Amino acid sequence: MSPVDSAALHGRWVHSHEEDTPEGQVFRRESFPFPPSRGRRSLELRPDGGYDGNVPGPTDRPEETGGTWKLADHAIELHGPGGSTETLQVVSAEPDRLVLRR
Repeated sequence: MSPVDSAALHGRWVHSHEEDTPEGQVFRRESFPFPPSRGRRSLELRPDGGYDGNVPGPTDRPEETGGTWKLADHAIELHGPGGSTETLQVVSAEPDRLVLRR
């Protein structure tokens, strides 16, 4: 697998769950023409190492998330409040399509 350029990951990515495959979850740039959905996870990976995002909450309203992120050996590590960490393996990274696996 070729190295992932962290600069290519910068920006807001939105989960396109309609395109998910057994290989991973598909994320698209926020400008992608998504069909209507009850809720979508989003991540904004900033060049300064911070991230913001949201996840659908129990009432379909977005719940805000955020913290810091880093790219380590083909994985995005999200470090949130209270010391929580989520690791997402980068399956593929293209300018308009990002595939991640938990």
